[in-house]
Amino acid sequence: MPATTQHDHALSGAPHPSASGCFWLESAGSENPPLQDLRGEHSADVAIVGGGYTGLSAALHLAETFPDHRILLLEAVRVGCGASGQNSGLVLPFIHGAEKTVRDLVRAQRTEEARQVYRETSAGIDIIERLVSAHGLDCEWERVDSVRAALTDRQQRRLERDREMYTGLGVEAEWLTPAELRPHVDPTKYRGALRIAAGGMVHPGKLAREVRRLVQAHGVQIYQDSPALEIEPGSTVTIRTPAGSVRAPALVLATNAYTGKLGMFRRRILPVHSYSIATEPLSDAQIETLGWHDRQSFLDVRAFFELFRLTRDNRIIHSGGDAFYCFNGAVLDGKGHPDYARLERALRRTFPSLPPVSITHRWVGHVGLTLDMAPTFGVHGPAQNIFFAGGYSGHGVPVAFLAGRLLRDLYAGEPLPPALDFIRDRRLPPSPPEPLLSIGFALYKRYLRWADSR
Repeated sequence: MPATTQHDHALSGAPHPSASGCFWLESAGSENPPLQDLRGEHSADVAIVGGGYTGLSAALHLAETFPDHRILLLEAVRVGCGASGQNSGLVLPFIHGAEKTVRDLVRAQRTEEARQVYRETSAGIDIIERLVSAHGLDCEWERVDSVRAALTDRQQRRLERDREMYTGLGVEAEWLTPAELRPHVDPTKYRGALRIAAGGMVHPGKLAREVRRLVQAHGVQIYQDSPALEIEPGSTVTIRTPAGSVRAPALVLATNAYTGKLGMFRRRILPVHSYSIATEPLSDAQIETLGWHDRQSFLDVRAFFELFRLTRDNRIIHSGGDAFYCFNGAVLDGKGHPDYARLERALRRTFPSLPPVSITHRWVGHVGLTLDMAPTFGVHGPAQNIFFAGGYSGHGVPVAFLAGRLLRDLYAGEPLPPALDFIRDRRLPPSPPEPLLSIGFALYKRYLRWADSR
């Protein structure tokens, strides 16, 4: 992160909800009441830039801990319309980078240490579930198992090691043979799968809407259509928007994949695009044909994994299988992209017993990717008053909610769990400048596909 955070371009790029084609945004419901843009000069105790899960979680945790503080949140487009409202809605355990640590601890029979790391790096699941339970959030939260499938012998061995790890942690994990997968998917494609009784699913758009409601109920002021044009650091941070400005002694930077547009983490957090489709609702007979009674999510363990899940009204959401980086970090709207056809073909191949169904929605989501796939959070700026988190690399729903709590703890000067030291204030590996970055990403994708085939 550079010493100066001044930049002359708006922090924007997320598609407008009305034009995104995203099932989650379309079905989340309208804002009530609608939010306004920032106009004029304002002051706050804490300013937050970014209205996704990280910004909302930070705002909520800060408002609960410091009820007398004036907290102001700026969103460039609409709250939750970026990656937070367009992801798959899976809520899975771990932060990227923690699995190997836990696996090694279990293997060394240091079980309690392993469980502690697992709890701390999976705490976002409990944060979401507690919010749903305590406040009755209408976000289609479900505690469901996840099924992770192997396509190669090497991936099968990895999942067998994961089964040993989860069993050592006391988490139910069951190996499924190809024959046991038959009711769900084409068994000729997979060597087997691991069913894990951890995590759940949520409607990502409704979750953002409901947490926004909580944040406002705690007195946080939220402004939309207010992209940050410039951030001037110092003992008092100044954020300038098209029609106004905010001055605050502390800033929470919660912009993840869009952070590079402010000149921060440029070439360290890459805006990568992943595509998704949604089918029409399946009938009870079609669900019966698939044997998908337990509603568990299904994904493989390739680097470019494919993911399938059911919505509350029994649509199949299919995401992933590839990722795209555009020259100089450009953000795509994805209309007419050929990856949608690839997703449809993969859907038919994976569920050969499914009768023809219509595809009703197609959209692209934006992932904040780091080169080593692990996130970061911490404090920066010449006055050490810019609190940041990002780089979730596709694991962002629970990690973002955990990040909001951690940013609150950093602001309050509270000690953080040692299990999270591996991502705190770490220097992210840099990528090369353009055009080497675009070329390098394309070559790296070829390497990952080769590794996935082994």
